[in-house]
Amino acid sequence: MPKPLGSSSQAHLLREQANAVQLYLQYKGYHWNVAGPRFRELHLLFDEHAAKVLETIDALAERQRMLGAPAKYSVTDLVRASNLESDAALPTTPLRMIERLLVAHRTVIAGLRDGIRAAETDGDPGTLDLLVRTLQEHEKMAWFLREQASPVPPSPEEAAAYGVPSERPAVPLGPPHAGPAPLPGRAAR
Repeated sequence: MPKPLGSSSQAHLLREQANAVQLYLQYKGYHWNVAGPRFRELHLLFDEHAAKVLETIDALAERQRMLGAPAKYSVTDLVRASNLESDAALPTTPLRMIERLLVAHRTVIAGLRDGIRAAETDGDPGTLDLLVRTLQEHEKMAWFLREQASPVPPSPEEAAAYGVPSERPAVPLGPPHAGPAPLPGRAAR
């Protein structure tokens, strides 16, 4: 039997629905505005992630309705319920976009974990299942973003495209390459 209106798990559902709306818009904004040598890859990744986040919005809102709460839909209500930071301005590089998305995912993941604990306390297995599945999606998206942001500074082309200094360090090449090693039992030519 679901807890009465206003239960802890319902509050978490509303917050995560609001966060999902905000994260969806952030992904779409970055999808529309990304530029540079990695444009195609990031343009597609941001759109793919936006679609995954969009799918969670409906499930979170419908779960609130199943528990007897209204599903908020006004921008004012959703902004008030979200705990994600809004961008003050468009990030200046694709790497900064990825970093901002990672911050958002970390916030969502922490909130989902809190919501999972609340659903367990409330004895609400339906919400628990939904939040666990949503958590797994966010963990996977964060993993993909972390791989995109691995310590590879912007290329000189990216730096020039965004008007920022290239942070690419000199990479030592090591000893000169002498060619392939001879096969066992054969002398080098």
